Amino acid sequence: MEKSKTTEPLNDFLERVAFQKLKKMLFENVGLNCDGYRDEYLKRRFDVRLKATGSQTYGRYAMYLKKNPAEYQLFLNDLTINYTMFMRDMEVYLYLEKKLLPKLFASNPVRIWSAGCATGEEPYSLAILVHKILGDTAVNHQVSIFATDIDKDALAKAAKGEYQKKQLSGLSDMMIDKYFTKEGEKYRVRDFVRSIIRFDQHDLMKEPLRKSLDLILCRNVMIYFAKESQQLIHMNFYNALREDGYFITGKAEMLSGEPSRKFVSIDIRNRVYQKTKQANAAVQVGIIQPTVQSQLAFKRA
Repeated sequence: MEKSKTTEPLNDFLERVAFQKLKKMLFENVGLNCDGYRDEYLKRRFDVRLKATGSQTYGRYAMYLKKNPAEYQLFLNDLTINYTMFMRDMEVYLYLEKKLLPKLFASNPVRIWSAGCATGEEPYSLAILVHKILGDTAVNHQVSIFATDIDKDALAKAAKGEYQKKQLSGLSDMMIDKYFTKEGEKYRVRDFVRSIIRFDQHDLMKEPLRKSLDLILCRNVMIYFAKESQQLIHMNFYNALREDGYFITGKAEMLSGEPSRKFVSIDIRNRVYQKTKQANAAVQVGIIQPTVQSQLAFKRA
C-alpha cells in the first residue's frame, strides 16, 4: 500500500509534464498553439491517438511522435470532429437566403469566409444559395467564397465535392438534381457551384488569410477553444470584416469580452452580428438599447 501511495502521485506528475511536453512538441513541429484549446478537449483527442498507436501514456506518445513524425498530421486530423451536412440548421440558411445575401448582392464584389468548413458542406451550401438567389444574373456578380479548415484530409474531401445521400438530407430533390450529378452511390457538386469556392488550410488561432470580407460564418467550432481563445478568434473575425460586414456563429455559441462590445447583434435567434462602429459607440454611452440598436443597424446596412 505504501508503494502505491508514493508512485501514484509521481505517475500523475509525470503525465502532467508529458502533457505539457506534447503541447510544446505540436507547436514546435506543426505550429499548433495548443494553449488556445481547452485542456479537457485536448486530452480527449490525445486519448484517441494513444489508443490508435498503443501508447497508453502521454510520455510514450511523446516518444512515438519523435519516431513517427507522420503522426503529427494524424493528430491534426483528429483534432476537430467533422460532423456536418448541407444546409445544417435550415433557419439560418433561410435567413441568409431571404434577408442577408440579397442585401449583400446589392454591392459588387461580395467576399464570404466559411471558417472551420470541415468537409465542405457549408461553403457548398452557401454557393448553392448564391446561384439560387442570383439565377442567370450570377455571371454578372463577383462572388467569392473562401473556405478554410486546419484538417488537410477534410479539405481534400471538400475539394473533391463528393457526398453520400444522407449528407444531402437538408436539400430538396429538385435542388439535388440541379446542383449535383449522381455518380454511383455518390453525389458530386456541379462545377458551376464549385467555381466560386477556394479551399485553404488555416489555423483560426492565427491571423486571417484575407481582409475586407462581407460575411464570415464560423458555426459550431468554438466548443474546441478556451474562452480567451474564442475572444481572440472573434476579434480576428471583426478585424477581417469590412465596415458593416456580418458575422454568424453557431446557435449554441455566444460572444463575450471585447467582441461582445464590438459587434452589434442583428438577429439573436440566428446569431447574426454586424461590425458597425456608430451603433457600438451609441450602446457604449447608453444612448440606445441593444434591441433598438440592432434594428437601426440592419436598416442602415
